[in-house]
Amino acid sequence: MPKLMPRMLRKGRRTFALILSLSVCSVMLIVQQETSSALRRMLSSSYETCDISTISLPTQPILPIYAASYPGSGAQMTHYLYEALTGLESGDEWQHRGDTYDHIAIKTHYPSRKHQIEGNRLMQRAIVLIRSPMHALPSYHNFVYEKDHNIPDHTIRAPEDAWIKWRDQHFKEELASWKNHVQYWMTEYESTDRIVVSYERLVNSKTGPVESTRIANFLGRTEGVEVIPPSQIPCVWDKVVNYKRIDVDEEGNEIEEDRKLSVLRNLYDEHGNILDKNIQDSKMGLVKRRVKYVSTEDPAHPSQSLREGVSVYSYTKEQLEAITTTLNALRGRFLAEYTLVVILSGYVEEVENELKILK
Repeated sequence: MPKLMPRMLRKGRRTFALILSLSVCSVMLIVQQETSSALRRMLSSSYETCDISTISLPTQPILPIYAASYPGSGAQMTHYLYEALTGLESGDEWQHRGDTYDHIAIKTHYPSRKHQIEGNRLMQRAIVLIRSPMHALPSYHNFVYEKDHNIPDHTIRAPEDAWIKWRDQHFKEELASWKNHVQYWMTEYESTDRIVVSYERLVNSKTGPVESTRIANFLGRTEGVEVIPPSQIPCVWDKVVNYKRIDVDEEGNEIEEDRKLSVLRNLYDEHGNILDKNIQDSKMGLVKRRVKYVSTEDPAHPSQSLREGVSVYSYTKEQLEAITTTLNALRGRFLAEYTLVVILSGYVEEVENELKILK
């Protein structure tokens, strides 16, 4: 009996430790659930209150940031996001200069497209938006198809036979352009002066607000720029990604495409008061951007594109292998760039899954 006592005591202690451990886990789970519920309540409240319609002039000259992407990677959506996070206007490489010091960011497809932002001598930082070449190339081809057939932008997807013809003629050139675009922006700027953002993560309901917070923190490092409070970022992300913009004039009437070049624009301060009235802006006759909700199931949702038609485009086995080789080469070259490596690894996995289907 005495020999059994130590064993019984040890067993008792183990049982007590197990019960204590389970109790602690239960308490932690309850705390996490309460925290999650509180967070949902906070986000629910902020979703009802955020405003993305007002664009103001900066209170001091600001250096714009490069908003760099290969064509077909979601540049237009992020254009609105940068504006919503800061209340400042984003620009376009064909319409705006880098030395007017009144834009938060300026979109560019350089070097995949040769046009550079004029007046860019002092621009020193970049947001590098990337999208898997599996999807970026067909998205860019949709744009080419619309232009070739005089179809308004973002209204139709190219027929599959048109895609296959264009793909086989331009695949090597465009894949090399996609790769060169990533290499350029990763090597041209130090990691402290750029961030890499994945289009796929940005439109995802779980990771989109997180990516938007990263972007807001980066934009907020620009001298003279104040970003929205963190509690409003999920709301802003939701309204940019899940809603589409409707341009309206002073009376609230929707601005049709043929009116946009002639409508005068008002600029508003942070309180919604008119800062400067009747600004002549022949490039963008925008007063405010009203929003209309778009369900994630709607074709107008960014994750499904605004375009109608076939949404899945095929590649040959050799082309998929070329994409994998390109992604692995970039991953190996920029192994120290953790965010980029994670993004590229996800792309590699997707392509490898497609190759398994072909086999």
